[in-house]
Amino acid sequence: MSGRGVRPGFGERHPDLIALLARHTPVVTTNDVWANGTLPLRVSAYVGVPPIAELVSSIRCVVRVDGKFVVCRVPGELHALPGGRPEPGETPPQTAVREVYEETGWHLDPESLHPLGFLHLQRLVGAPPGHPYPHPDFLQLIYSGVARTRAVDTGEDWADLDGWELGTFLADAGEIVTLDLSPISLAFVNAALRVER
Repeated sequence: MSGRGVRPGFGERHPDLIALLARHTPVVTTNDVWANGTLPLRVSAYVGVPPIAELVSSIRCVVRVDGKFVVCRVPGELHALPGGRPEPGETPPQTAVREVYEETGWHLDPESLHPLGFLHLQRLVGAPPGHPYPHPDFLQLIYSGVARTRAVDTGEDWADLDGWELGTFLADAGEIVTLDLSPISLAFVNAALRVER
């Protein structure tokens, strides 16, 4: 506990995160707004750097299928990083497998997962009282992985359970750079391509 009774990473900046960020340079930084325009964030992508586990609030994955990338459609944008929050007792790879399936219908091969780095999201406004997740900084661990089958091919009755993803499609490396993806998605797509070489 700090002198103010606040656990580092839950109300004040975590000293280990400050030290980690001082040693590395993000490949891209953007500003974004979440929560229906009420949560301004600074988002930075760190490739090839392991995150601080206690500040990881969700897991995301660049998914490859036969050399192509899974691209997700959400309201108003495209992205290549499906994922979400871990359930109690899940390891990060288990979360990646479950979340990719829930959001896209693709079955990730757990043995194919490789960490690419992390996203650092910094809240630019205070957290509400009793906020259960790390703040003012939180991290998203990013993996790359390979999927071989999808729910519709195996006869499963699949739909995005949260209703956020409107659909997915596959794009090859040449096509994906022509899409209107965020610089954050593109940074990790490029990192996944480097891992394959």
